[in-house]
Amino acid sequence: MTDDEQQLAALLNDLPGHDDARFWRGLREAAGIYRIRSTMSSAVQEAREGDFEPLAEFVLEVFNRDSRLKDITAALATHLGSTLRARAWITDAIAAADRVNRTQVEDPLDALTDKW
Repeated sequence: MTDDEQQLAALLNDLPGHDDARFWRGLREAAGIYRIRSTMSSAVQEAREGDFEPLAEFVLEVFNRDSRLKDITAALATHLGSTLRARAWITDAIAAADRVNRTQVEDPLDALTDKW
């Protein structure tokens, strides 16, 4: 597990578990995503097997939504205790997910060279 994957897992561990249906229902409504708990569950299982990409994509799909940021922040704040903590958590989670996705590129220099 890379440092970025470990950080992403630690951040997501701050969220309630699968059994807290009230939290997940609120987050689902705020994000506008239908099957949020089952998607999270599947992504966690894949990460357990070493593939963190679905977990990173889950974070980006749910939390990287400018049009719904206020509602998502409010839903997250109900668990984390404040809007400020929720915003910081979202920023950290998106950054970690972005880094996990970038590590999936086999050779970033080759990709950059191909672009130029």
